[in-house]
Amino acid sequence: MVLEFDLVGVEAPIANAIRRVLIAELPTLAIEKVYLYQNTSIIPDEVLSHRFGLLPIKADPRLFKMPLTPVIGIDESGVDCNEEPAGDPTRNLIFEIKVTCSRNPNALKTATNPKEIYENAFVYSNSFKWIPIGDQSTSLPYPPAMVHDDILVAQLRPGQEIEARCHCLKGLGRDHAKFSPVATASYRLLPQIVLKRKFSGADAQRIKSSFSEGVIEIDADGVAIVKDARSDTCSRNILRHEDLAEYIELSRIKDHFIFSVESTGALKSAELVVEACKVMEEKCRTLQSLFQKRLKEIQ
Repeated sequence: MVLEFDLVGVEAPIANAIRRVLIAELPTLAIEKVYLYQNTSIIPDEVLSHRFGLLPIKADPRLFKMPLTPVIGIDESGVDCNEEPAGDPTRNLIFEIKVTCSRNPNALKTATNPKEIYENAFVYSNSFKWIPIGDQSTSLPYPPAMVHDDILVAQLRPGQEIEARCHCLKGLGRDHAKFSPVATASYRLLPQIVLKRKFSGADAQRIKSSFSEGVIEIDADGVAIVKDARSDTCSRNILRHEDLAEYIELSRIKDHFIFSVESTGALKSAELVVEACKVMEEKCRTLQSLFQKRLKEIQ
């Protein structure tokens, strides 16, 4: 789910705009309303609900609409309704979790591991079951689920249980981090290393050891060459060698960005980059139309 690509020939504001759109402007689905029917674990209701909300969901947000305002499930005064709404198949996903911990009758008397002594002692994200609304079972291309099955949600002991129904909504990362489709989205400038003279023998070895592995290599003639400047971490360790530093130029190419995008799993990283470009394109159209409207008013 990690994508690395090069963005060449643009200025830093454009690269940073793409990064910010990836983090805050692309919608995903996340748990927004938790109807908690039973929670006898040691985790408080609000903390448990918050943990539910941070679970990444594998569902294509492009197939859903943004939620209505006000959010269904809240009355006119802004107070949560007591009854769980049915949900809108075009705007909601519903997941159900129902887990009860009990003792394992087949456990050995000498066992000390909670996984052996108890059943359902550890509640993982695979405990959530998707409940289709309306025609979702046929209209969606694949059954929605949590991105990862092994995320620890809670720990239980015999007699404790968790029962809840979770309603998911489409939202943006600028409103809440749980809606952000990326774990990280970052970029760095491409390093540039220039050797101003030939280095061989012990000097070549010193230069090689001053850079990250693979950046500087020694050719068949024993001369140091720049093999992969991209792998340089810009540690600048070469500056410790004053007799060599003046013959080595360290810089970065100002219009060559190395982007790294790690998706949370709702969409592939490559799809997120395409969607981010679409959002930026739409923003440019909006700005252009506003300029044109203002010019007409002036004229």
